[in-house]
Amino acid sequence: MVATDTATERGPAGTVPTPSTSLGHLALHFRPGERDLATRFFELLGARVQEFPNQFSDEPLYVIAMDRDTPARADNIVYLFALKPAQLELETVIAQQLGLGTDAPHPALTAFLDQRARWPESYLHFGLHYSRLEDLEAAVTGLRGEMAADPDFGSRIQGLQILKARGEDGDQDIDERMAASEVFSGTEEYAYGRHGVQVHIRTDLFSTGLSLFGSVVELDFVFTGPGRERNAFNSPVS
Repeated sequence: MVATDTATERGPAGTVPTPSTSLGHLALHFRPGERDLATRFFELLGARVQEFPNQFSDEPLYVIAMDRDTPARADNIVYLFALKPAQLELETVIAQQLGLGTDAPHPALTAFLDQRARWPESYLHFGLHYSRLEDLEAAVTGLRGEMAADPDFGSRIQGLQILKARGEDGDQDIDERMAASEVFSGTEEYAYGRHGVQVHIRTDLFSTGLSLFGSVVELDFVFTGPGRERNAFNSPVS
């Protein structure tokens, strides 16, 4: 990605872009028999999880409202359901060919996994934005607590990358808030861009594509106010 100081809005040819759409939903799948672990992850992040019968599977379909206070919306939701047998069979073949989980994995697989561990943001991921930093901190604290209390759950979280916020020069409020945070005071690494925090979670509890590679989930919060207009979502420069 090449960062620039200016952004150009794009829309269909001959039209003026208008804010007529929102991000509707994301479809994720879990491995059969692991629905409780997968749904628990989203509950710990503060989402509302609703269970429905699934006509295509013996396992339920879950509708996860990321804004738990308005669960009936048609956007800002996640569909969560079990992997289909055809994909499980395909992934078994891929894993065998790559030597996944063996003492002699394919070099390309090793390089990919090492790079993703160092830079999870570069891997296909989805981000969840929190309007309150306290809620994001509670989600991370709850996730860590569950990892410690339940080894089965904890073993499915492969990494937590905590990145604190950096304000413009002279913005002491952000520095003081980071220093006082139980979540962010322990890291010296900064988030990409200004005025925001990032937490990258690597897990194989669910996935958007091949489940054998797992997923990356990013938790975000952006400080706002005078002098904080620039952030990674509207002016992606460090």
